[in-house]
Amino acid sequence: MNRKTLVLPAVVGLLAPVLAACGSADSGAGGDGAIVVGTTDQLVASKENPAPLDPAIGYEAGVWNVLRQTVQTLTTVPGGGGEPVPEAARSCTFTDTANESYRCTLRPGLTFADGTAVTAEDVKHSIQRVIDIDADSGPVGLLANIDMIETKGDDQVIFHLNTPDATFPYKLATPAAGIVPKAQYPAKEGRTGFQVNGSGPYAMKPQVEDGRVVKIAFTKNPSYKGELKVLNDRVEMDLFPDAEAMGKALDEEKIHLMTRAMSPQQASDMLVEPEEGVELTELPGLAISYVGFDTKDPVVSKPVRQAMAQIVDRGAIAGKVY
Repeated sequence: MNRKTLVLPAVVGLLAPVLAACGSADSGAGGDGAIVVGTTDQLVASKENPAPLDPAIGYEAGVWNVLRQTVQTLTTVPGGGGEPVPEAARSCTFTDTANESYRCTLRPGLTFADGTAVTAEDVKHSIQRVIDIDADSGPVGLLANIDMIETKGDDQVIFHLNTPDATFPYKLATPAAGIVPKAQYPAKEGRTGFQVNGSGPYAMKPQVEDGRVVKIAFTKNPSYKGELKVLNDRVEMDLFPDAEAMGKALDEEKIHLMTRAMSPQQASDMLVEPEEGVELTELPGLAISYVGFDTKDPVVSKPVRQAMAQIVDRGAIAGKVY
């Protein structure tokens, strides 16, 4: 195995704290030189949630990792952090001193991956539907401060806010404010299924089995216009049922990169005894682990739970883990 670090240029901020990379882009994993990424994120359609990849509904880290590759936002936060910069927009700014009116002008010639022009009406529709759908456990809270969305011509969008909000440009940089085609996304309900259409750096094609995504092929969007430098023509994402299956795929060189989520034991083993040809990278992450008790089980009665609470070193967890 050739040692090489492989990174998706558009995946930002939502990867697990530990990544493992193995192989090279021309090794056995992936056809046509595609980078193959493994993840344990689950994308499942159900009666309760038939539209898991709709930007108005999906609020999980795994969903956002897919949306960031395919759906463009007006602004974006640079990879190294800092203040948001224009992405689908060529300029965005507050137009009043109270930070209650925010105007964005779209890049000229901006199109969705299918060649359809992106207009100010598409932007208004995309963000207004998040508010109107108001999905349970969805991202609507990020945009709840919007009082009205106004458009001027085909390329200007003005957001009028209920109260001053200096963080609004950051909110527009999240997939909750992702721009989707008005013709393909209903105004009052989610778009069912797993297909995502946008103007982002990649177009996507999901492979679905029994109502569950098992693989996603991302292909470079030749008409993409934005801040990101897209260095890969094709990236594949394999979704595994658990960390053990994902680790086995890495060992067998079926994937080049493991992201979310390695088990603590896998990460520990790789840190203590690094495998030849495997590079482990630690990054900031947003994952939280929990210990839960079945309170109806007498084995973990209230005194037992209280005793365990006493021996947990909360300071070490807060200071070293988080």
